Amino acid sequence: MNTASLSTFSPEDQELLDITETMLDAIHRGDADTYASLCATDLTCFEDVCPYRIDGIPFHVSLIKQMAQDPLQQPVRFDLLTPRVQRYGDSAVVTYTRLLTFDDAGKPSWRTFNESRVYVKQNGSWLMVHFHRTPT
Repeated sequence: MNTASLSTFSPEDQELLDITETMLDAIHRGDADTYASLCATDLTCFEDVCPYRIDGIPFHVSLIKQMAQDPLQQPVRFDLLTPRVQRYGDSAVVTYTRLLTFDDAGKPSWRTFNESRVYVKQNGSWLMVHFHRTPT
């Protein structure tokens, strides 16, 4: 993962970006346990794989495990473009464009998504409580 201009972020903002990077890396590696450990149990989301709100972690854990079995769905790298962190006490919103690079039979191909991730600090740890993902 490569996040541009990391030096412009405060240590607190960088912590949220690092958590986001860890979460996305876990998704791409099929590490559903790490993903689940970074999410609140009442996670909600809107994403392109479903036309309605998805509640809870089980759907995502299943999808992560399924994607891990298909190497064509695993990017060779990902980048967070124009990341922004907005903190409000024990809540934060991280927004960015995720650029996924795939190996398409020896040729690179790309997909991009605009994403928002909402975190809440609980017992000293940031947990994702909601996200929204839209293909660009």
